[in-house]
Amino acid sequence: MARTVSKSSDVSSESTPVQVVALDGYIEEHRADPADLSAARVPVTPTSFAGMRDIKVADWIENLMSSSTVFTSPKGSFKLAAAGIHGSIQPIPVDIRQDPFVLRAVQRGRISFISEDSAMEKIADLRDESDTSESHIDRIRESLGAGASENNGMYKIPLPDEAEPKGKPQSFEEIWATSTSTPKQKNV
Repeated sequence: MARTVSKSSDVSSESTPVQVVALDGYIEEHRADPADLSAARVPVTPTSFAGMRDIKVADWIENLMSSSTVFTSPKGSFKLAAAGIHGSIQPIPVDIRQDPFVLRAVQRGRISFISEDSAMEKIADLRDESDTSESHIDRIRESLGAGASENNGMYKIPLPDEAEPKGKPQSFEEIWATSTSTPKQKNV
């Protein structure tokens, strides 16, 4: 059975009826196959997570990197000092031990889980962080000493002497008068 719709044109203000072919058919409700539903309920483990199942989780964690590391998540956070320094071995809460980012760092060899006995043995051999080196103290004294605001070049870009302005400042009219690239002002 044909249906009609109205078609308007740009030329006339009236619309004309046009017949269209009716696409008769029926609506079929789709029901998922029970086999597909059961397969969708099975959790999919990524291939990179499969290697994390073999990681032995312990109460203590050790930083194996030469730099400090910070971990923060809604479950908790911790900061590990560089390897071999006090603070590089710490106990961590139960909630953080199974965090995927922590497990990935263990898998990559950045940190490792260790037992409490092993942690106590290693803590005895850790050394203090040396923030009191002479060069560090000298830099602090210089930045806090007399005339530090004029002498401290920490945040200043070093400029050669010829970069400093010479002579009196010029107005924009004086600059435009000697410029060749700017348009000249016309008297109207």
